[in-house]
Amino acid sequence: MTPRFRSLRLASIAAVLGLAIPAGAQVIPASGASQGPRTGMIVGQVVDSAGAPIPEAIVQMTLPASATPATQGMPATSGRVMTDSEGRFFFSDLPAGDYYLHASSEGYASGTFGQRSPDGSGQRLPLGQGERRTDVKLRVWKYAVIAGRIVDEAGEPVVGTAVRALIRNIVAGRAVFGTPSSFIVPSVLTDDRGMFRFANLIPGTYVVAAPSMHTTVPVATMSTMDAYAFRTELFWAGVYEVTPLGQPRTQQVGDVALMTLNSVLIPPPPSPAGRLEMYRTTFYPSASTVSAATPITLAAGEDRTNLEITLKPVPAVRISGRLVTPDGSAPPPMTIRLVGESASGVGTPSQPSSTAEVGFETATGMSDASGRFTLLGVPSGEYLLREANSFLMRVVRQGLTAYTVSQQLSVGDRDVTDLIVTVKPALQIEGRIEFRGAAGPQPMPQAAVVGLVLFQSPFLDRRFTGETSRETQTFSSVAAAGQYFVRPYEGNGWYVQSVKAGDTDVTDRLVDLQTNTRLTITYTDRATKVSGTVKDARGAASSIATVLMFPVDRTRWSGYGDSPRNFKSRLASASGVFTFEHVPVGEYFIVAVDGTDADDWQDPQKLEALARRAMTLTVSAADAAKTLDLVVATIR
Repeated sequence: MTPRFRSLRLASIAAVLGLAIPAGAQVIPASGASQGPRTGMIVGQVVDSAGAPIPEAIVQMTLPASATPATQGMPATSGRVMTDSEGRFFFSDLPAGDYYLHASSEGYASGTFGQRSPDGSGQRLPLGQGERRTDVKLRVWKYAVIAGRIVDEAGEPVVGTAVRALIRNIVAGRAVFGTPSSFIVPSVLTDDRGMFRFANLIPGTYVVAAPSMHTTVPVATMSTMDAYAFRTELFWAGVYEVTPLGQPRTQQVGDVALMTLNSVLIPPPPSPAGRLEMYRTTFYPSASTVSAATPITLAAGEDRTNLEITLKPVPAVRISGRLVTPDGSAPPPMTIRLVGESASGVGTPSQPSSTAEVGFETATGMSDASGRFTLLGVPSGEYLLREANSFLMRVVRQGLTAYTVSQQLSVGDRDVTDLIVTVKPALQIEGRIEFRGAAGPQPMPQAAVVGLVLFQSPFLDRRFTGETSRETQTFSSVAAAGQYFVRPYEGNGWYVQSVKAGDTDVTDRLVDLQTNTRLTITYTDRATKVSGTVKDARGAASSIATVLMFPVDRTRWSGYGDSPRNFKSRLASASGVFTFEHVPVGEYFIVAVDGTDADDWQDPQKLEALARRAMTLTVSAADAAKTLDLVVATIR
């Protein structure tokens, strides 16, 4: 399309719709194979949190290939456009369907259609044949900034140390700082002035921490173990940077090496008595735990640049001992982790290749071929010693026995020597997968998404993954003993109908795994659905309501892992319509609310207030669909 023709076309569209589309507005026609008459149009504006227009923002529009039955199997329709000086954009020649709209701009957290908070979710934009949507708003949020400096006990700058910003979230029904997705935890290093700066923070409440990140490994292991195998073993324990002896990050102490993930090794010099001291994990301004830290609440675009975190040395001891199997032999070299109070209230999970949890434990170590291990720089306190590698299936694939550790340890002001720690073979979790479609049992469909994750209770900070065989329709996993939620994957039209441990139904419920266990996971393609309309207090359709659905059983309001299946949230459409696809069988509260009433809604205290204004609903396996009308409730 030539510039002249595009300008004429913009003018004609403006005349037909009665819109004032400024000169210079750009449009890139939607691409993709025809999916019906292309007579629809989307016109809108990108704005910030205060409603101010955002010029030169990029808007991406997509009609997924599987958005509707009529479009399944067809190429996706897509387009990309830049907003004009008033933040306006439009797409024309569109077929009917449910569209995904995404806006991004330099210096802003991106947003999708229907998204009302920077960490919230959006929705698809329904467009009928020949429909012209002229009121679409896409919101983005200007990044906030936290900056400051790290100093030691003498007020001198601490150079090259890691600093992390942890945002407050509700995870598994409790308030924690961090995110279920550890890879998005902001992390920076201090410069030569001890300064740090987080420039791309979404609005929210944060704690800022300078974590202690060190790992102790036997020098003999570093020297004799294959370098690749050594690095790989530490990688699966979350230690993804390894430096050899002689480098600033690694220091030899007797027969072991002390490594850090910071740019330089920064333990303070030994005390006059010759005792080792360490800087422990410190939360702003000088706290050792999240609960004692000072939270920082940031609005969109707000700058907090005067923080100062003071690191103070504390006496530290050396813990050494030996790992033994139940028959008294040594396990293969394995990584272990000592977890103390600095990890309490931190919500970043331990998982393969996770770096976010590293530093909020007290120490990580590795045993040698004889099972001996050493952990340096451990302050006094109460700890849990456990295995550091949560991807134990990798060990099994190597033909080795996967071992787990769980031992409480009380540390005082003296070294702990000759500690005997018994490791146990990991539990074998195996089972089969069944598919029961509308026509009865059937083989595993090619498109089915299968697999599972075990979330350990009560804090859900450990998870173990399973492996699936499509040929035999079986799965296997290994895990530490404990209480778990079994979370199978879902997708492509197949949903979890039940999870059974023997004859006991443990679907979306806690199961205590203390011995080898066989599970049966059953999928169904008979999707349940709950839909309806939302009206405001005047009886008009509400296009700004959020519909929330959660279990009536209050014991299921916490400890359930992230993204629970029976907690659902959906924004009402422009006509006040909402739909929940596939609702697990059970009894639910359902309520429609506006604005901030949906913030932190999975907090159990907030759920109590929501429950008082909610309707109750029972979903059974025989229900194909339920329809109901809601009125927006005000939560006090």
